[in-house]
Amino acid sequence: MADLQIPGLELEYAFSVTIYFAERIDFKGPRGGKGYVPPARGEVYGPLLNGRVVPYSGADYAIFDDIATTGIKVNTHYMLESDDGHWIYINNRGYLHRTPDHNTGEVKLYFRMTPLFEAPFGPYEWMSRTMFVGTGERLTDPDRSQFTYYRVL
Repeated sequence: MADLQIPGLELEYAFSVTIYFAERIDFKGPRGGKGYVPPARGEVYGPLLNGRVVPYSGADYAIFDDIATTGIKVNTHYMLESDDGHWIYINNRGYLHRTPDHNTGEVKLYFRMTPLFEAPFGPYEWMSRTMFVGTGERLTDPDRSQFTYYRVL
């Protein structure tokens, strides 16, 4: 399938976030499996935002339905702090998918999501009224997720 081009719609690289995790908590209940993963620390870097992930300011919440067909539903909530001291809320909603790495035979985990940012009045309020899309991957050693965000123009 060829890449779809939508006239007048472009993406601009905004920034990346690396989130490190200290623990993962998985449990099963009557509605299926769930997961909770709080951030221990993290960095934010890129042309439109630099700063840090506020430790233990939220978590990844995952729902393990039919992983083979739909992926893992992900709903994350964190606070970011810009280098100049502004706090920004992020809510990622999307999916974590699995795909085999044909070079190594290992399974790679990757994200596709639509983040929502809420920023206070000031230099980052533009984020509250901007549409973003995001990609990412789960990595190990150390346990972390790497996200890349694009502003829709």
